[in-house]
Amino acid sequence: MYQQPAAQRGRPARERLLFTPPARLGWTFRSRRALITPYPEPPPDPEVIREQAAARLAAATASWQRARKWGIRPSLIIIIGLTALAGCVHAINPAAQSGTTILTAFILGAPGLGWAGWRYAQFSAAKASEPWHLYQAAHGQWAGRAAEHEQAELDRVAGVPEWGSAELRTSRTDVYGGTLTGWRSLLTVHGASILARQPLLVADLSGQYALAELAALAREARVPSAEYVLPRDLNRSGLLTRLSAQHLADALAEAIHAGPRGTARTDRAVDVRVLEQLCTALAGHGAVTLARLAAAVQVALGRPAEPGLLSEEEENQIGGTLFGGSYQTQIGTNLVRLDAFLADLARYAGDSPPAAPPPPAYCTLLAVEPGARSARAELLAALVIQWLTVEVTASTATAPAVIIAGADEITRQHLERLADACDHRGVPLTLLFRHLRDDAVSMIGGGTTAFMRLGNHHDSPGVLLPAA
Repeated sequence: MYQQPAAQRGRPARERLLFTPPARLGWTFRSRRALITPYPEPPPDPEVIREQAAARLAAATASWQRARKWGIRPSLIIIIGLTALAGCVHAINPAAQSGTTILTAFILGAPGLGWAGWRYAQFSAAKASEPWHLYQAAHGQWAGRAAEHEQAELDRVAGVPEWGSAELRTSRTDVYGGTLTGWRSLLTVHGASILARQPLLVADLSGQYALAELAALAREARVPSAEYVLPRDLNRSGLLTRLSAQHLADALAEAIHAGPRGTARTDRAVDVRVLEQLCTALAGHGAVTLARLAAAVQVALGRPAEPGLLSEEEENQIGGTLFGGSYQTQIGTNLVRLDAFLADLARYAGDSPPAAPPPPAYCTLLAVEPGARSARAELLAALVIQWLTVEVTASTATAPAVIIAGADEITRQHLERLADACDHRGVPLTLLFRHLRDDAVSMIGGGTTAFMRLGNHHDSPGVLLPAA
């Protein structure tokens, strides 16, 4: 049973931002302007405005022509006629009041003249107006309304973060390229987002301690974690004690033969058989450890074992009756190979396993110690993958998510076996490759594929993808 990490409440803002689901590879910038509702009113169309101006001018011209015909002429006729009549009456009878008649004439003619003047003003304005100036004025008004709408929308989404999660849609992710700094950042962000939802196991096979920042963050955030540097902590990690004798023999044989393709199957099969017989002989008298297994190989080769590792009965059985004279001669090459791989590694495994395997931590970090590439480091890397495959396959509880940094060190066959086991159990798997070449290329297509900064043009995905 995994111990759950501390609750989010009370954590610093940085931790709350990192330890949030779902699983992400990082953040992508998302401008708030992309979230606002577009202004629904379309901008003015110059052609439409030109047509409208022409239509207004035609309408104003027609109205002015009608006003001249039915407004000015009748009004002038009334005014002139009544004024002339008033003049005639005054000439005949100077005492007659002609002013009332003249006033009446202007009252009757004023509406028509006013209407005609109004129509002429409209005609003059329509004739003087330029479509381009009308468009500029209309566009300016539209731009003002659009700016007010945009500002209101920006105020509405002001509290929305502009950095959104680059979320994963598949359970398996393959990442190619990147620098040490980039890997550390990726492991920190990706690992923290996974830890917010489920346990995590990180195997750093890069030899550069790429999980340093994730380990520091886990300690700072009080996440129940266990960190092991291999091979120094091989015994303390309990990595091998969780394997049965059969699984240990299979894992060691697979790890030893995790080299280039073409390795003879017979050698692998014989190595497995020899390891099974040695492990069975040791299991009958005590725990099977790397130190005791390495000592058993030395006894089988005819050399004395280090005192205290094997009992006298075990030495007699392994050196005498276990294999037999003729069979022992035939497997001499296999024993020499096993001795070459196990002797150095056994120094770190301890003479006896821990009293009990350490309980599973919510965050388990395994890192191959920094240093030059060596056969021991390659064996450790392959052994970790074999252990992971066995753990995922045999697990009856919820298995933790798995991240492997430096997956270039593992052959395609072993990576595919681990990927199949994770897929069958629904375990999220993330593989980080330094380069896009060799076995790493054949892994593309199993899930989400991401690219960081690649080392050179030979790693460019463009050389792998057919031209459109």
